[in-house]
Order: sequence, then C-alpha cells, then structure tokens
Amino acid sequence: MKILKTVICAALLVAGLCGCEKLDVNKLEGTWSEEYDPTVFAMDGSVEYTFDGNGHYQLHVYDALSGESHDISGTYAIDLINKGTITINPAMSDFSNVTYKLVKLTSKEMEWQKEGTTYSPGTWGSDYRHFVREK
Repeated sequence: MKILKTVICAALLVAGLCGCEKLDVNKLEGTWSEEYDPTVFAMDGSVEYTFDGNGHYQLHVYDALSGESHDISGTYAIDLINKGTITINPAMSDFSNVTYKLVKLTSKEMEWQKEGTTYSPGTWGSDYRHFVREK
C-alpha cells in the first residue's frame, strides 16, 4: 500500500511539472496578427505587432470602418523569470503602459491576459488577446 501511494504521488508530481510550460522569449521576435474565432468575435480591421527581439515593436492598426491605418513604434519589457509577463511601453505613465500575462507563446501562437483580469469570451480584444504568427 505504501508503494502504491509513493507511485501515485510521484505520478502526480511529474504531471504537475509537465504542465508548467516554459516560455521561450526568442519565440516572440517576428510579426504577429491579432486573430479570434470569427463565429464568436469579429474584428473591424486588423492589429499587427512586429517585435524586434531588442525591446522595440512596431504596431500597425487598420480600421476597416474608416479605411484608416496607423503605425506606432514603442518599447516592451519581458519578465519571464518572476511573472511571465510582457509590458507594452513600460516607461510610459499614460494609458499606453499595460502589462499582460503571457498565457501561451509558441512558434505559431501567442495569448495574453491583462494583469488583474480573468478570462472570458466577452473580453476578447481588450483583456484577453490572441495572436498568430505571420508567415
């Protein structure tokens, strides 16, 4: 019986450790388009981030309703060791400084959840953000 308990505890420990996905900051570099399931959330335009890997990004926003687009440059900071976060414009004190938890970061997909918020489909595009890598 004691051996069975030990085996079960070891299996639970291994399963728990395997569930902790280590984020690789090198996967952030490149161009990412914000994208959601169109049956749930339709975007009226596009949002595209290009991260250079050196703390700078280019943001291209297209508003399909007005036909206008805007390009914005900024900085970002990554904290993978303590919090697993990305902060957009960390030196800014205005509304543009925002921190997101990096929920997922693979070579093809990235998910952010705004710090202090919880996930729900009604917050797609604001508190929860989903990106796919541009080819």
